[in-house]
Amino acid sequence: MTLLALLRPNAWRVFRRNFLAWQKYAWSSIAINTIEPIGYFLALGFGLGAYVTLQGHGSLVAFIAPGLLAVTAMNTSTFDSCWGCFERLNFNGVYESMVTAPVSPLEIAAGEHLWQAFRALLYGSAFLLIITLFGLVHSWWALLCPPVLALTGLLFSIPGLWMALLVKSQEHLFFYFSFAVTPMMMLGGVFFPLDRLPHAVSLLAWFTPLYHAVNVLRALVNGTLTPAVLGDAVWLLAAIALLSAGPVSLLNSKLGNRQRAGPELADADKGHALGEDAGRHEAAPDPAHDAVAVDEHALR
Repeated sequence: MTLLALLRPNAWRVFRRNFLAWQKYAWSSIAINTIEPIGYFLALGFGLGAYVTLQGHGSLVAFIAPGLLAVTAMNTSTFDSCWGCFERLNFNGVYESMVTAPVSPLEIAAGEHLWQAFRALLYGSAFLLIITLFGLVHSWWALLCPPVLALTGLLFSIPGLWMALLVKSQEHLFFYFSFAVTPMMMLGGVFFPLDRLPHAVSLLAWFTPLYHAVNVLRALVNGTLTPAVLGDAVWLLAAIALLSAGPVSLLNSKLGNRQRAGPELADADKGHALGEDAGRHEAAPDPAHDAVAVDEHALR
């Protein structure tokens, strides 16, 4: 995906469609995506932290707080880009309606990435506010955390969408979480420093996006910016540029035939796909309305 596609009007229309669907279950989504990191924060930071002190890194709660910022961005983006996009592709015909609007697969992917960046920004900023109230933000550099959260969400949405397009059933998505997302969280420098682990573990962590997001956010929260942190930020940008083409290629293969066959359906489907007409959202059949129902079931 060329990053310039993020600026296309149709990409923002896809974003708007997802935002309208999200409004139907916004409060439950906000609760789930903020309570989970708060649970880790309280249980590990203050529970385990009452017994553990990190040599050279201060208190455990101060160490894990910025790490959980990155985890929040990763989880919120990954969950919806996997399950949400799988449902929009396979269950309710949203993407098929979009390509007959017409919206290109490139613009669909760009709109989904924008949406996941917004979710990471929203939920991550809520958790940033919480750790600020606990006195764990020590620098005005933390004002740059929201754009880094959005960048992190955008990055994790790319492999998430990729997985949603590759798997044959939703159950297969659990393999991605079990073998990729969870190990990243355990070895990404979120809960403990990596400086005393074997070099091979640190080297493996370097190849994961969460590790670099954690480094950038921890530096911003603590005001400890170094040239190495700039390298972490460049790593994140480079990963986005390198990985973004993959989901677009898969979307093209799945939706390309429908796009070429669908000009005559454009007028009928355009309102459904992008939510241009609020009245038509109430009519059936409506892919956007169906997507809301499915997303309510996912609660994310």
